[in-house]
Amino acid sequence: MKIINNQKGYTTSIILLLLLIPLLLLLTITIDEYSHEVDNTVENLQTKKMKSTTQDFENEIATITKQTLHDTTLEVITRKQALTNSKKYIKDKIQSKIDTIEQKQRKNNINIECTVNEIKPADDPFKIEIHYTLHVTTNNSNSKIQKEENRHIEITDTKYPVYDPLPTLKTRATFTDSKVEYTDKLANYITINNSNAYLNSTQHVTIKKCPINDYSQHGNSNITIKNCLNNHYYHNSHDGLCLLCRLENRTTCEHYGFETFILPTEKFDKAPASIDHVLLNDQQGQYEGNNITIDNNTIIYLDNGHKIKYGL
Repeated sequence: MKIINNQKGYTTSIILLLLLIPLLLLLTITIDEYSHEVDNTVENLQTKKMKSTTQDFENEIATITKQTLHDTTLEVITRKQALTNSKKYIKDKIQSKIDTIEQKQRKNNINIECTVNEIKPADDPFKIEIHYTLHVTTNNSNSKIQKEENRHIEITDTKYPVYDPLPTLKTRATFTDSKVEYTDKLANYITINNSNAYLNSTQHVTIKKCPINDYSQHGNSNITIKNCLNNHYYHNSHDGLCLLCRLENRTTCEHYGFETFILPTEKFDKAPASIDHVLLNDQQGQYEGNNITIDNNTIIYLDNGHKIKYGL
């Protein structure tokens, strides 16, 4: 009887073991799936964090570019010293600031490597094109972001005003409170007749894009052109200089640039044309224009080409 009982107990144990094996396998599979799900969740969270950080970082690049353009133009005007290679100078300054941000991100377990490849004029002269390479990884994830990007950055953000260095670099006039006081410096710089039309001229040099896209509308009324002159707006121009060429104190520019009016103070029948790239050009680039009276206190001098362009 004892042997029979032992055999029954042994049989029961085997049956129980056989029943436990599937349960153990099921438990193992469940744990493995849960672990895998947890890993995927962590991976997804890391990926989302990385994407969000990358987007913030790229927004920071735009802000850094605007800050750098503001600082650089102010520095050039204040020192009255042109840059020899404005593209490289600005690129290096932006790269230095980006490197600082990269170091801060490493504390958040995110590794960002950003290389500024090039800074150049954009097709729109009121923007700067920046080309950079970006590589982003995390310390505890296999996810990564790698991309090359071309971005066009506005140079007319009022939070980071960009200044026109050309008037100061050409004439050595005094810059203060976002404007240039020419005194006799512009008149002395001009080499053609009736240069005294610009004695004691004043020019605001914050680069602001004219809101009127069809420039011929300037001639619709004196109020329209007067508003443009009072706000000292800048306009697209094939003959004007881009910002980077202005920083190098050039006279000619191969890029699509911009131009603005410089208001005279004396009235003649004819005098040097009131366009900045004419007045601030060398002797071969200066030419006269006819008197155009806006009101009793405002006159400008324009050649036929600019008269047609602005509908005057």
